[in-house]
Amino acid sequence: MSELSRRHFLAGTAAAALSASPAMAAMGPNDKFDLVIKGGDVLDPSQSLRGKRDVGIRWGVIEAVEPDIPAARAARMIDASGKLVTPGLVDLHCHVYPYGSAIGIPADELVQFQGTTTVVSAGDAGVNNLAALRRFIVAQTRVRMYAFLHIANNGLSAYPVSELYNIDNAQVEACAKGLAENPDFLIGVKVRMSENVIFKSTASSRSNAASRPARCAAGRRR
Repeated sequence: MSELSRRHFLAGTAAAALSASPAMAAMGPNDKFDLVIKGGDVLDPSQSLRGKRDVGIRWGVIEAVEPDIPAARAARMIDASGKLVTPGLVDLHCHVYPYGSAIGIPADELVQFQGTTTVVSAGDAGVNNLAALRRFIVAQTRVRMYAFLHIANNGLSAYPVSELYNIDNAQVEACAKGLAENPDFLIGVKVRMSENVIFKSTASSRSNAASRPARCAAGRRR
């Protein structure tokens, strides 16, 4: 899998969202922004930008990042003086399948405290409960969500008996099929190899469980 920047990683989803949105007229010099985040220290590595800027938002879209947006052009204003203002961050390892896996909290209760707009479920679901994750969690969550599919067909399991305590739960072919059928949502495979998870398995079965799904994922994403 080639290395992707945050901007490239989200490009497909952003393009789809924009194409589904109603046409928006260009702003005139006297039009107001719905919201202006004023006076914050804007940090955006994708633009090599760090400095005091005002951010103008209209219809849910960032329309302007400027040194100064007059207060008269803001329907609503947030004073961000002394605070960092960043693009939405990506949490690449979180557990957001409450009631459906061993651990997890609702994503919408988490992101508002950490500046995150995109989360990646780190193996909460396997192929047996992936559909429920998509229908009951993803479909009802405002934050953008992707997932690593767990190699174990039941996803993360409660302690003290972990999901790969029995290595036969590692269903490689089913996992590869799940990846192929959900390319819009799944971005890779989760395999937990710590001793307390699979300590009763042989060295050979550990190696096979780890290497085969990696080869499947690499072959799919050229």
